[in-house]
Amino acid sequence: MPLESPTKFDTGDTTDTETSLAPTRTPSRSTFYPPPVTTSTFSSMPRPDNPVNYPQLMSQHQKTQGYAPSDHPLLSPTHNSTFSIPQPINYPHLQRPPMTPSYRSPSPFAPPRPPLPTPVVSTPVPTTAPSTTSNLPGLKTVILPRSCLARFLGIAGVNTSRNRETCGLLLGREVRGKYVVSTLLIPKQHSTSDTCTMDEEELVMEFTEERGLITLGWIHTHPTQSCFMSSVDLHTHCAFQLMLPESFAVVCAPRSTPNFGIFRLTDPPGLSLISNCKVKEAFHPHPDHPIYTDADKGHVQMRDAALEIVDLRN
Repeated sequence: MPLESPTKFDTGDTTDTETSLAPTRTPSRSTFYPPPVTTSTFSSMPRPDNPVNYPQLMSQHQKTQGYAPSDHPLLSPTHNSTFSIPQPINYPHLQRPPMTPSYRSPSPFAPPRPPLPTPVVSTPVPTTAPSTTSNLPGLKTVILPRSCLARFLGIAGVNTSRNRETCGLLLGREVRGKYVVSTLLIPKQHSTSDTCTMDEEELVMEFTEERGLITLGWIHTHPTQSCFMSSVDLHTHCAFQLMLPESFAVVCAPRSTPNFGIFRLTDPPGLSLISNCKVKEAFHPHPDHPIYTDADKGHVQMRDAALEIVDLRN
């Protein structure tokens, strides 16, 4: 998930409606905000001169590394056979969601999104033996509004039609011993078919601190790939999960089946393995261990709940 200032990079296309960047400042980092990382590069990595040959790399190792199905997945096989995400609804007010004046842009939003096919839920095909490791004892339940996935796919529709990734943050609060996702925040960002980087991180910091929200998870699309966690996704999520054990990652693959997954790093061994990985290349293989798994139904629960959508790109 991109939490890196993009001013030192010159590749990728912006997904914002404005081309100039506001002056940046160095904010104090929230206790619940992970260190700077991005879905496309790490702060210590040089930016590649040529685009990454993503599909070829995927066929080599990315799709088969480290996935181990959960013993008690949120999306069980019997559940998946009858469950589907509702068709994205056209919410006119979401094109320019209500914002405080300091975050509103005078520029119009992107062109109307094309209709997306109704997402169908399925469990990813296991690529390693099932893991006997369940969630860490004591993980608090996280409530994820059921409408979140379809509404995010609707917002990402324009980028998806252009084969560009879209990313967002899942923010919320602790309520009576559980975490509740209340806000889907779409930061300013620029992206390619296989990368997405946040712009103007200080706006996100201001927003979360002013509203007293914490980052419970993150969500991004794979417009040209299937539903899995790449090595870069694993490193990105590692930073979130180190800060908050309950943190989870949602991957949406609108053109693939299954078209979404809710994941977390195993602990052990995935969290330690990724946090200690020193490989510099963005896309790289990891040892053949159960590195990440599905979110257990006791960890993340999808319910009918209110969801605010705030788009900082507007």
